[in-house]
Amino acid sequence: MVQLVFPDNRWSPQEYARAFATFLASDTRIARYRGYRNAVVEEAAEHLAGLQALLFDEGWSRIGWPIEVGGLGGDPVCRAAMFETLTLADIPLPEGYLTLEILAPVLLVHAPHLADRYFAALLRGDEVWCQGFSEPDAGSDLASLTTRLVPDGDDWRVTGQKVWSSFGILANRSVLLARSGEPGHRGLTMVLVDFDQPGVEVRPIRTEDGHNHLAEIFLDGALVAGDHLIGPLGGGWATAMYMLQWERGAWGWQQQGKFHRRLEEALAAPGPHPPSAEAIGRAYLATTALRVRTRNTVHRLAREEEIAAETSIDKLLLVDAEVQVFDIARRLLAPCLETDDDPAAGEWWRSEFLYSRAAPIYGGSQEIQRTLVAQRLLGLPREG
Repeated sequence: MVQLVFPDNRWSPQEYARAFATFLASDTRIARYRGYRNAVVEEAAEHLAGLQALLFDEGWSRIGWPIEVGGLGGDPVCRAAMFETLTLADIPLPEGYLTLEILAPVLLVHAPHLADRYFAALLRGDEVWCQGFSEPDAGSDLASLTTRLVPDGDDWRVTGQKVWSSFGILANRSVLLARSGEPGHRGLTMVLVDFDQPGVEVRPIRTEDGHNHLAEIFLDGALVAGDHLIGPLGGGWATAMYMLQWERGAWGWQQQGKFHRRLEEALAAPGPHPPSAEAIGRAYLATTALRVRTRNTVHRLAREEEIAAETSIDKLLLVDAEVQVFDIARRLLAPCLETDDDPAAGEWWRSEFLYSRAAPIYGGSQEIQRTLVAQRLLGLPREG
């Protein structure tokens, strides 16, 4: 008989991982999530929301988050241990966890009143949020964005357009960057915008795989409550830079586990024209480099270090790993990946492969990250 275990905020990350693995192996409610594959964004989100609620209700996802906002306290690295333990058990991460590790830390530091109000709903999956950063004429260059934030009594109104918002069609709200003052970095403010109101329209962007991974957000005088500012008025650039270190570090840690599993799965089903051992080795090394780097980043973030431009290295390693792993998968699974319409086989692999082609662009383009590393970390001179 399996002995039941319950979350304890005194556990080390290693102790947490062992106890959590026991729970996943013994609780019969977990079986419906193990090995789950679905390329349809909306269907996958609905199914995995049940897992997110279950792990919250049982306390496992609350370890590592502050007690004041609905967590159970304990070592923040336990959150990273949870993601890895789920991946090792072949249980996909709910989409809510992917955005939570990016958005929640900035709330805890720069808008604790909003964290008090919304964090538990985010962690349980009762709400899903998205980012509203990029615009049609302001992608990696956030300093040039034009979405306007203007005062309206004690509140604010926001007008403009956002694009490439990951999983925006699932979102209830958006953490959005808007221009509240002068041009450039200093005139930006970060706000929380509710989608359930007049003046907000969210349109899906169907990606190459035929699914709605992305969305564009149209804002026409949408209301921003007076207390929905995240950080100070005009302090949006610094707040966004704080957020991006979580996006590149915590996100990279979540993804490295998936990349290792995908490489193993592809190697277990080689096609008629397998890649060379050298190519497979390079993909494994790229994924391992990402693992080692992001593990260090996760520990530094848990110690509340601000590491800013250093996370550009994490993003560059993620690009290398993601592209190489799915290049290998395409070769190993040929012709399944190109031609098989089985949702659990070719269609799902094809969706992941096509999404991997965006890795050099999403979250800050590869070229921008190389420039940041060159100038801010290596001290190389600027052009001209």
